[in-house]
Amino acid sequence: MGLYYTLLVVPLILPFYFWDKTRQERLIAKSEVEWTIVRPGALTDGPARGYSRHGRHVGGFFRTVRISRADAADFMLSQLVSDTYVRAAPGLSW
Repeated sequence: MGLYYTLLVVPLILPFYFWDKTRQERLIAKSEVEWTIVRPGALTDGPARGYSRHGRHVGGFFRTVRISRADAADFMLSQLVSDTYVRAAPGLSW
């Protein structure tokens, strides 16, 4: 999420929301259904670029990664027919 979010926004402004997000994800992980939790970077209104980086180690501590809503939606729709990230939570950015 980048240094700004890691050191300022999350701990000072959003701690309750991130605690609740973690609780929700644990409940999903314990379920018996096939699930995928997509963790996009900062969403933009830009056009789709048609490519993305995705996986466990996407993102960075010092800079905020971004992806367009169109590319995030395309990735999520592609997961409906793929088992690459079943029971996983991949990061997603350009």
